[in-house]
Amino acid sequence: MLAVLLTGCAAKERTLSQKALDLRTGLMEAGGCTFTAAVTADLGGRVYPFTLDCAVDLQGETTLTVVEPEAIQGITASVSQDGATVEFDGAALDFGALAGGNLAPMTFPWHLGQCLQSGYISAAGQDGALEKVTYLVGYGEEAMTFEIWLDEGGLPVHCEVLYDGARCLTADITGFQWQS
Repeated sequence: MLAVLLTGCAAKERTLSQKALDLRTGLMEAGGCTFTAAVTADLGGRVYPFTLDCAVDLQGETTLTVVEPEAIQGITASVSQDGATVEFDGAALDFGALAGGNLAPMTFPWHLGQCLQSGYISAAGQDGALEKVTYLVGYGEEAMTFEIWLDEGGLPVHCEVLYDGARCLTADITGFQWQS
C-alpha cells in the first residue's frame, strides 16, 4: 500500500513541473517569444511602474519598447549577452540597478528569456489555479531567484525577481506568444 501512495506522489510531482519543462521546450523550439510586461521596480524606497512591449530572440537580441508611462513612451532598447543599447529622443532613464547591480529594469525581458531557457528549476507547486515555478539564476553573490506563475496553458502570467531574500522587481505578463 505504501508503494502505491509513494508512486502517486511521484506522479503528481512530475505533473507539477511538466508545465515548466513544456514552456522551456516551446521557447527553445520557437527560438523566442513576445509579450507585454507591466513591470514594477523596487529600488528600496523608490518604486517605478512601467509597461514594456518585449520580443525575446534566444539567438540574438531581446528588444523592448516602453509603452507607459507616457513621459518615456517610445524609448526602445536592445539587450544581448554582449550588452545593451537604448534609443531615445530627449528622454533618459535612470532607474538604477537592482540585485546587486546584476539586473536593470530595462533588461528584465532578456533576463526572463534566459531564465526560462536555462534557469535551474528548484521548485514547482500549485498556487490556486496557477502553477508557481521557482528558478535559480546565477551563482554565489550574483544569484537571483525568479518566481514565475504559469496559467492553465503553461504560459507565464506573473514574475517576481528576488535578490538576497528581497523582492526587487515584479511583472504582470500578458499576450505571451511564441516567436513567429
